[in-house]
Amino acid sequence: MQFKVLVFAALRNLNRNRKRSILTMLGIIIGITSVIAIVALGQGYKNQIIKDITGENDGAVILLATYTPEEYNEKTASMEYFNDKHKSKVEDLESVESVEFGYNENSSGEFMEISVRGKTVNSLVKSAEDFTAEDDVYGRSLTSNDNLLKNRVIFMSEQLLKNSFDDVESLVGAVATVNGISFDIVGIKKAPPEDEVSFFDMGGDVKIPKATYDKYYSISKTIAGLSITLKPDADVKAAMKEIKNTLNSIEGNVIEGEYEIMDTSGVLNLLGGILNTITTFIAAVAGISLFIASIGLMNMMYTAVSERTKEIGIKRALGARKRDIKREFLIEGILITMVGGLIGYILGILVANIISAFLKLVITPNLFTGMLAVAISVVIGLASSFIPATKAANANTIDILK
Repeated sequence: MQFKVLVFAALRNLNRNRKRSILTMLGIIIGITSVIAIVALGQGYKNQIIKDITGENDGAVILLATYTPEEYNEKTASMEYFNDKHKSKVEDLESVESVEFGYNENSSGEFMEISVRGKTVNSLVKSAEDFTAEDDVYGRSLTSNDNLLKNRVIFMSEQLLKNSFDDVESLVGAVATVNGISFDIVGIKKAPPEDEVSFFDMGGDVKIPKATYDKYYSISKTIAGLSITLKPDADVKAAMKEIKNTLNSIEGNVIEGEYEIMDTSGVLNLLGGILNTITTFIAAVAGISLFIASIGLMNMMYTAVSERTKEIGIKRALGARKRDIKREFLIEGILITMVGGLIGYILGILVANIISAFLKLVITPNLFTGMLAVAISVVIGLASSFIPATKAANANTIDILK
């Protein structure tokens, strides 16, 4: 029998049992949808992480140059060890394609000079995002309204102030000048007993509402290093050594230390591998539904063989060969899974895009996931239909027609 005839016969038989075919197909659709959605989201999340770290997602090799001082203190924390001279020297190297300054956004705070009633202290000043009321406080804690209104208010530590002031509690309501900008002291965190440790007081932290901090100090970001993009054909190890030697040969640093070069591609490859493994594992768990669907398909095919016993006998009597009968049932199974796979792929991409809209990820459909959906569907169709199709083909024509 011609292949086209077998396909039309398979479609006719599936249409004859439309409800059963749709219900069987539903399992394939659910399984493919979940697998494709998970793979797409995993790839989108991986690309987003790579872009966040390097600014690229095309596999470019990005090196990070940093400076490590021999001693770390308040002075070294706020110093800049890179300038235009360092940038231009690295740009002149043959293996380098481009160089950009990397900035420290001061997310962990910045050491600033604070003056209160004529006395000056240096402390790490942080932006506050958590406005939960503090315990053991003189005055009050910072509030979300302070942040919303960008109030010039400050929350300090008694441990920072007690060495300079005898009556710390009286400072509530006083004015503190931070890098030349005045703030009202609305609260002071009481010092803990000597046998307890307070993470707030370690380093003498000072807190300012985030919106206020961003308004007055967002421009105070410092150059933390260099982001160096290598040419596609560059030898990474040789380039790292050359860049390090070039930077360390430049004189002029007040603080003793050494420039270091880090290859982000190694970190990204490791991170990408971990994310791929996690995505594959979750997709495999979701793929269990495909295994269940294949059992449902096999059950349907066995039922179809039992219901169409006489039809098979008549076809054999009219000259149909065993392989024609076998191919007809195999085509039925493949058609169900292929249609279910295509629908599942479309739904999977739609689901992934809906979820990505909330997660702010970019999902890009690709040929691989489409081919994966079709390939999985065909394999399931063949595997689930093979035994029932073989049984139908090997049925004894004489026994059937008795």
